[in-house]
Amino acid sequence: MKLLYDLNSLRPPRSGVGYYTQHLLEGLFERDDIEDIGGWVGSNYYDRGGVTNLVSGKDALQAGAQFSEGWKASLLRAARTVPGVYHGRTVVRRIKSSSLRAEYARRGFIYHETNFVASPYAGPNVVTIHDLSHRRFPEFHPQAAVDYLDRNLPDTLKQAYKVIADSEYTRRDTIEIYGLPEDKVVAIPLGVEPCFRPHREEECESVLAELGLRHRGFILSVCTLQPRKNLPRLVTAFAKLPADMREAFPLVLIGADGWMNTDLMRDMERLAKAKQIIAPGYVVRESLLKLYASAAVFAYPSLFEGFGLPVAEAMASGVAVLTSNVTSLPEVTAGAALEVDPRSVDDIAAGLERLLNDEALRDALVVKGLARASELTWDETVRRTCDVYRSIAA
Repeated sequence: MKLLYDLNSLRPPRSGVGYYTQHLLEGLFERDDIEDIGGWVGSNYYDRGGVTNLVSGKDALQAGAQFSEGWKASLLRAARTVPGVYHGRTVVRRIKSSSLRAEYARRGFIYHETNFVASPYAGPNVVTIHDLSHRRFPEFHPQAAVDYLDRNLPDTLKQAYKVIADSEYTRRDTIEIYGLPEDKVVAIPLGVEPCFRPHREEECESVLAELGLRHRGFILSVCTLQPRKNLPRLVTAFAKLPADMREAFPLVLIGADGWMNTDLMRDMERLAKAKQIIAPGYVVRESLLKLYASAAVFAYPSLFEGFGLPVAEAMASGVAVLTSNVTSLPEVTAGAALEVDPRSVDDIAAGLERLLNDEALRDALVVKGLARASELTWDETVRRTCDVYRSIAA
């Protein structure tokens, strides 16, 4: 099989889609049944060696525009609300790569678009849909992004020979919303990187000391600070815990600043001054791995997930997980986490208090979580994706 990819998602800083593309390509490089792998950015084609260098970081694409604060961040956020901005960018990219795509379609390459909206392609092609939150919760996204997906995704799904969804939940969502045939959409779960694993306490001491934390002495949540992650309810639920429990187990919020979080920042202020909430923002990967493995509880009461990879990463790290009982999350945890109603502050608070008071329950969930996470591997994701490629090969 010969495979072709749009490599724009590998631009730094890599998003979740970028890491999905990276891990997929890493696995494909190891397979004997893949004859060739290539990809494009603009009018530039990258052969197998070029793709390998991009994935490994030996070579790098120009970074996308990313500013977390200041006037540049404000300007970027404003630009993303301009009608047509996403579509205009797509049109420019398609024009630059049109002749390239035509050539590789003639040469029999299968095109896999890993990032929702595919470019026109005359040969067999696959698209991955990670979630449909823009349809279920459009208020959580810039209107320009919602309009872009509403305008382009139907044509992508019509063109695709097969559609891959990150979970059975997203598979059913895609079939229901877009009326696709059952056999056109395949659920293939994501994997957990081997670096997410339990760590000995002494391995984590320096990272914990930097934040004034103790091993198994804090609640951790890892996500971009955005509405669908449900952090306002998590913070409110945490505030309802007894004062001595908040002192003993502060809430640590790891993640880059997002959008629509003014109220969240206000609600956090009092607890942050009391050092009961710690929000260091972005944390480098090596430190993040050790924070995962050191938490007493990982809290992720998200309102909507197409998969929920941080939950799988937490289970693989050996920490008890509290998460939501909606969308894909029960599918990911498979009974290895304490599930709560994410719309109920009282339910979230009761779940946190139960876990923090019951060490035996935490230990039991750690064992179940490690077993469940061991089933979610990128090798399996790659294997099942290759099955899809074979099913549409000319």
